[in-house]
Amino acid sequence: MTKTNLSRRAFLSNAAVIGASGACGAGAVFSSCSGGKTEGYVPLRPASEVYIPETGDKAIDGKPVKAALIGCGSRGTGAAYNFLEAGDGLSVTVLADIFKDRQETCRASLKKDKNNEIADDHCFIGFDAYKKACESDVDMVIIATPSLFHPEHMRYAIEQGKHVFVEKAAAIDAVGYRTYMAGIRQAQSNNLCIVTGTQRHHGRAYNESYRKVQEGYIGRITSGNVYWNQGHMDFKCRRPEWTDMEYMFRDFFSWNWLCGDHIIDQGVHNIDVFCWFSHLKPVSCMCMGSRLRRDTGNIYDNFAGDIVFEGDVHLHVQARQIDNCGNNIGEIIQGTKGFWRSSDMSIHDWDGNLVWQFDREANSQKYKQNNDYVLEHMDLVNHIRSGTVVNNAETTAISSMAGIMARESAYTGKQISWEEMTGSDLNLMPEELHLGNTDMSRYIAIPLPGTSTKPC
Repeated sequence: MTKTNLSRRAFLSNAAVIGASGACGAGAVFSSCSGGKTEGYVPLRPASEVYIPETGDKAIDGKPVKAALIGCGSRGTGAAYNFLEAGDGLSVTVLADIFKDRQETCRASLKKDKNNEIADDHCFIGFDAYKKACESDVDMVIIATPSLFHPEHMRYAIEQGKHVFVEKAAAIDAVGYRTYMAGIRQAQSNNLCIVTGTQRHHGRAYNESYRKVQEGYIGRITSGNVYWNQGHMDFKCRRPEWTDMEYMFRDFFSWNWLCGDHIIDQGVHNIDVFCWFSHLKPVSCMCMGSRLRRDTGNIYDNFAGDIVFEGDVHLHVQARQIDNCGNNIGEIIQGTKGFWRSSDMSIHDWDGNLVWQFDREANSQKYKQNNDYVLEHMDLVNHIRSGTVVNNAETTAISSMAGIMARESAYTGKQISWEEMTGSDLNLMPEELHLGNTDMSRYIAIPLPGTSTKPC
């Protein structure tokens, strides 16, 4: 396809233009979360290449681990709680945010609920606060800022020699993707850990499902369907005292230049499951989307599309945020022998026979801690304390780029290729970061694909 110039300025100023269980058959195998047979199955990958986190009910004992939190909103505060709940000897000692009130709310909550106090001189405010946090005397950095900032914040933390937990998405534009990938390479060179907020990678049911798929239980992967369909996302109503930029930063889930739109902000979780299970990279995408009910910001409220992966493997994607509609959040992956689905964590053959299912009862008897959000921090702490490296950031980067391709395809009405998108100069970062008023015409235009037909 013809290469398109997807520049930051064109994106922002011209957005309006571009805009069930069957009975087990005689040969079927029913397995608990720890059992299963492998006779007759051809593994997709060698067992040595299948990474399954080893997590118990808390992190292994070891040296104290101190963390800095960048982004003190609800997800940042939640991530700090999850980190503190992952084991003993863990503390959050530094906070960074652009809003003092949000930081103070987080700080008070950590003290009240987790007995975790943070000194005044370890609380930083402003757009450069992330640098001060990364330069502090901490072992790791928790990044929970709007997705626009994830690549730069992650890269800077790695430069300062810190281990990183960074929320999804990896990036929301091509420039951010390349920055993120550079950070990954530097972390690998310096033996630093990166765990991302794609928590399904640490869910016990997902991990055992991944193991079975890699053992060949559904055969060679041929296609998939993923969904994140729900009601409206939380939003902030503008207050009279807020400037234009403060309003957008406080309501960042409503603005595509901050969150990347919900096909990335939420839909990346489901796309990521397919990328993770298949180990395939996207080739091209054709996606549709629109804005039917949303009244805030400039993002869409529905997407549907076809992402083509290597080997002509197709992934159907849906993402919707509209109230009073049928909801569905999950994944189905099809193979030559059968299919896996996340709704009940089961594998069936194409005759409808149940081949394998995750045994939730046995799992609950074995483990008390089954919160995926805690387990991802536990995995990171385990590796920090044991001196080994974990890094699942590249899969998150690939998944995020697939979401970027889907968004740009929907916004423009064009098919988008991996080469075109990764090589473009698309950059959603404003030329200047501030909390004042601005020319809102650069931001409020709703992307509109194609052209209209003249009436008769």
